[in-house]
Amino acid sequence: MTAILETRELTVRYPTFTLGPLGFAIEGGETVALLGANAAGKTTLLRAVTGRLLDRRGVVEVAGRDPQAAPDAWRAKIGFAGEKPPADAALRVREWYAFLRDCYPTWDDAYQRDLSARLGLDTGERIAALSRGTAVKAAYIGAEAYRPELLVLDEPTNGLDPVVRLELLALLRECFAASPGRALLFSSHLLEDVESLCDRALLLRRGQLVGELAGDALTEARASGQLTALVADVLRDRP
Repeated sequence: MTAILETRELTVRYPTFTLGPLGFAIEGGETVALLGANAAGKTTLLRAVTGRLLDRRGVVEVAGRDPQAAPDAWRAKIGFAGEKPPADAALRVREWYAFLRDCYPTWDDAYQRDLSARLGLDTGERIAALSRGTAVKAAYIGAEAYRPELLVLDEPTNGLDPVVRLELLALLRECFAASPGRALLFSSHLLEDVESLCDRALLLRRGQLVGELAGDALTEARASGQLTALVADVLRDRP
């Protein structure tokens, strides 16, 4: 398959932290986890590949184009969600969705309503009043309802109660099984998410990709119960 996301020499520099240089690719149909400890650079990497960081170097291509230089209509190829909707907190969720409908020509109202019903989201609530779990649901639906070719989720299950977490993981599996040409990239520090959802895991430590688990290695690690041991050093982030 053709790469949906490709990076070459991707670098982001801050006064006390440097991400990269990094090079990796994600093909259509893949579900990829980005694993790392807190402050490993996961959020920085996700923001860089979705065009949300202006000060980065190297090459980032999503469906063959740099997200920073692409026209607005093309941006429907990328969806991004963090822990809450990136919108005025005074808005109701449905008002934010109406705004997104105008931004993305592939927005699907029926799909949004179905996702909201499946996750028990009341779109009449104001964003400011949403609980953490409900805010995560609202943000995810806002990124998924136009079916982007690349969906990027930043710690989608972090802090969720067990029931909400399982609901979200089940829905992600279902949505991507129904759209085999799309790709999912999500960050996590929870091995359970990797075991439940991904085809491949990229291991990030202090801004560098230090390993990868894929294919037979990932399957065998799951089956033998050795997945935790294989990534423990990364998650502990020891000097």
